[in-house]
Amino acid sequence: MNKKRQKETGSGAEKQRLHVYVDESGQDTNGLLFVVSVLTVEKDLDILHAKLEAVEIQTGKKNIKWHKARSPFRQAYIEKIGCLPQLRHSIFFDQFKESKEYLGLTAFATAKAILKKARGDYKVTVSVDGLNRREAAAFTRTLRTLHIHTRRVRGIRKDENDAFIRLVDSVCGLIRDAHGKNPWATNMLKQLEENELVIRL
Repeated sequence: MNKKRQKETGSGAEKQRLHVYVDESGQDTNGLLFVVSVLTVEKDLDILHAKLEAVEIQTGKKNIKWHKARSPFRQAYIEKIGCLPQLRHSIFFDQFKESKEYLGLTAFATAKAILKKARGDYKVTVSVDGLNRREAAAFTRTLRTLHIHTRRVRGIRKDENDAFIRLVDSVCGLIRDAHGKNPWATNMLKQLEENELVIRL
């Protein structure tokens, strides 16, 4: 974990500081299904990040995104993630149909997830996979319209991709697989929801 993330985490501050990581999937369906996954982290970012990287190595998934990883590695990764108590009440997802307003839908789902975790005086830093500078500005405006107290919104380039983004990417992949009637994915998503590891918005 880099010093920048450590600095942003802070300690002893009165203001709640949330770190949010967002990914989406489904633009290829032309509006038939659009999925947004959001990870919210408040403290111990370094510890959680290290645990996620360790899970990637242990399960053989490594730093490969969902659609490129082999099925056995995907399954082992999700099953291991489901055993991390630090993730309870921290991963959210939403599904949309018959709409191509992808950026707005992503911001809307992000706002709903933030409001599930925010309390009192807070500031949130949002990292969104693949967002360019123009989109980040529009994303920020939408969040502020929805009364979200943003500190910063930034896009994550491929070369910056880290374990937090790969986690929400995997959740998006799991949900799409479940929507496609994959038996393992359907059962696993149900289990994760029952254990409150993944929460439907």
